[in-house]
Amino acid sequence: MLKRLIDFGIFSILFFSSIIIFKRQFAFEFYVNYIPLIILLLIFSFKYRFPTQIFYIFVPLLIFGFINIFFENDTFSDFLKIYVNIFIGVLFFYYVFEYYDRDIEKFFSIYINFCLISCVICLIQLISFNIGFKYGFDYRYLGLNKWGLADGGFFGLRVNGFFSEPSYVASTIGPAFFISIYNLFFRTSYFINRNKSILIAITYLLTFSSVAYLGILFVVILLLINYGIVRYLIFAVPAIFIIFYYLYNNVDEFKSRIDGVSALYIEGILEKEGTIQSQGGAMQQMTHKINILGKIHGSSFVQYNNFVVAKENFIRNPLFGSGLGSHGIAFEKYNLNSYMGNEYKNNSSDANSMLLRIVSETGLFGIIFMFLFIKNYYIKKDAENEISDYHWLISNAVLIIILLQLARQGNYTYGGFMAYMWLYYYTKEDYLKKTEEYHLKKEAAAIENSSIKTMNQNNIL
Repeated sequence: MLKRLIDFGIFSILFFSSIIIFKRQFAFEFYVNYIPLIILLLIFSFKYRFPTQIFYIFVPLLIFGFINIFFENDTFSDFLKIYVNIFIGVLFFYYVFEYYDRDIEKFFSIYINFCLISCVICLIQLISFNIGFKYGFDYRYLGLNKWGLADGGFFGLRVNGFFSEPSYVASTIGPAFFISIYNLFFRTSYFINRNKSILIAITYLLTFSSVAYLGILFVVILLLINYGIVRYLIFAVPAIFIIFYYLYNNVDEFKSRIDGVSALYIEGILEKEGTIQSQGGAMQQMTHKINILGKIHGSSFVQYNNFVVAKENFIRNPLFGSGLGSHGIAFEKYNLNSYMGNEYKNNSSDANSMLLRIVSETGLFGIIFMFLFIKNYYIKKDAENEISDYHWLISNAVLIIILLQLARQGNYTYGGFMAYMWLYYYTKEDYLKKTEEYHLKKEAAAIENSSIKTMNQNNIL
């Protein structure tokens, strides 16, 4: 019973962030799942040794942070809030893997079970919505105060279950979606059977989220990498084109986002209209702003706006960025909100993308760290290694959520992100350890067989 409670406490951090207990009493939002984190962190800190190796990352971040505070690129409060937040996340989930004896299969299996529960809740939500049972689809009566209904999709509702929005469903169950697609296409049953794989895959699609569409693309790319790009590209490219064509012509949300991205990044609509806006009177300027709003999706502008801010900030602080927590300050300097009537200030502190935030706040130091981390701990499928199957699957599955976070989630620790970073790391460590043990056993068996063969030959003589 106690172990189940601890499992629930740990995984609630990954799956339940829709209730905020304190909003104004602290300099940050205090989520309900911080309670098990604090309790377990205190217990684990007495039980397990402190990982001094994490100072290789946190000492440089501390030094660069204070330098940026000195030069007024950052403030002490903003820096300390993010620095402590990341430190606690890294430390806590280090202890979590110590608690599970670094058993990656066990951790991932529990994660999959929570994904299945979340998917069932999402389907109940969709069915309840379509039959008009309010208490089955609108969960605000349960006290979810950072949560809302998301209209859209084929059935009038984009599912989000107990998650605050559909995009968080898509990112959180992204690794499970990878496993599901692999099981369905290759007729296997790693971690879950066929029916459960179908459940996860359907739920993922029912979010109708741009994060989910991006996740599908990442799944296809990673499968191509592992099974041979040349071998499967002839099938993958037409499939991607057909899916894209169907979504673009049938899902308004998808179409508006693609059109917005095209208008911003390819056509340069802001630059064109921005030049015109500086001319004429107030009415003419308002007309040009309305013209922009009619062509691009609000979330596309938010992402592009933060892209420009991160780029400008990186140009001025290329080596170590402007310090953790400083993107909001950079946003005030370089944002393009004047082009949109100063209406869109969303994600001004988290950049709407962890990659953009890393570029802005940590510069080349952070970029190189993330690149080397992903590259050095990635596991590709090895047909000749008999023990690599579940290792490469977990590695690629977890890489899905890492890539999604880099692309569309700017909060460094939201949804227990550091758990996935540790899982990615320990999967490679376990793979190397077990591969070495496997080869040693093979060598020992070969030596033993050779000895037996020699003895038999001697006996014959």
